[in-house]
Amino acid sequence: MLTSLPEGMKHGNTGLEILWIEECHSLTFIVKGQLPPSLKRLSALNCEKLQILFDDTEDISPHSSSMTQNAFINNTGTSALGRLYIDKCSSLTALSLKGQLPVSLAHLEIYDCLKLASIAERFVNNISLRYICVERCEILSSLPQGLCNLNGLRDFELQDCPNLVCFPEGGLPNTILSVRIVRCEKLRELPEGIHNLNCLQFLSITLCPSIKSFPVEGFPGNLGILCVCDNLEIYKTLKEWGIHKLTCLTMLSIGGCPDVVSFPEDEMGMMLPTSLIVLSVAKFPNLKYLSSRGFQDLASLKTLIINDCPQLSSVPEGLTSPILQLHILDCPLLKKQCTRDKGREWPKIADIPEVTLDFKFIYDSEEEEDISRKFIIRTL
Repeated sequence: MLTSLPEGMKHGNTGLEILWIEECHSLTFIVKGQLPPSLKRLSALNCEKLQILFDDTEDISPHSSSMTQNAFINNTGTSALGRLYIDKCSSLTALSLKGQLPVSLAHLEIYDCLKLASIAERFVNNISLRYICVERCEILSSLPQGLCNLNGLRDFELQDCPNLVCFPEGGLPNTILSVRIVRCEKLRELPEGIHNLNCLQFLSITLCPSIKSFPVEGFPGNLGILCVCDNLEIYKTLKEWGIHKLTCLTMLSIGGCPDVVSFPEDEMGMMLPTSLIVLSVAKFPNLKYLSSRGFQDLASLKTLIINDCPQLSSVPEGLTSPILQLHILDCPLLKKQCTRDKGREWPKIADIPEVTLDFKFIYDSEEEEDISRKFIIRTL
């Protein structure tokens, strides 16, 4: 019955680079003190009793052997571990007993660890860390301090962590390129200083109802892709702040707002960025109008996606010139009015090269239907 990594693997496998552990249900920890110094990738999947990855509490004295100096937590940077993947380890409570991660780590993914309360106490000299993804960790209540100091971090994803309340002091590093936050019900606010993240290109915030607003300074001006869905308060503050200020925005996905009747909202003078190339309008249960005025200056718009707007029955005027693709999904009234050669809205869209209704290409080409389906799924 395997309860930990065999001693011989630590000391004898100096060339071991990849270790994959799956369905070892008797395993309670992986290694005490050290890993093979050559190990670059470690994956642990569906190990039901795994509680701690690394028991790194062994003392490392100046007189210890060279092998011991390669212990997992060793801030001299001798560890080679660059990628750590953990999935469905339902008893996992900690990654290491000392609450730190190896300085060599570049890629961290954690999924379905229901008892994991903390990734680490603090990021210490983790300048190699480029990607963090944490999903479905139900009792995770905090993120490590020092997150803002990870100057190598490029991508950060957080999903289905219902007990996470806030980001640590300092927020995210200004090198971050992509941030995705989904279904974190208790998260109260966006990362501190988000408006200063001048490298940020992609931001997605979905189903985080406790986030009531974003800082008065708004979003960073270089933002290229923004997805805001099922966050009514963020939608309202974004509208009041002025989404048109995002002059580099090329893709906007917005929706999940039950009280919106017209988009963009004429009475509020809401304007969209003229730089938009792709616009997705989704989950507006009471939306009845797409404002022609709001679309009239979108000379760069090439793709319009309208999804799950059951009260919508018309498209705005003036779409034909810029639009190359129009995709309509789960909009029964609009679908009826856009029927080829018969629908009331058909003259408005007849010259658009590619139109799909519920994934079906309007000219019934099977090849084009398949292409459009892949594009829509990838975009949404």
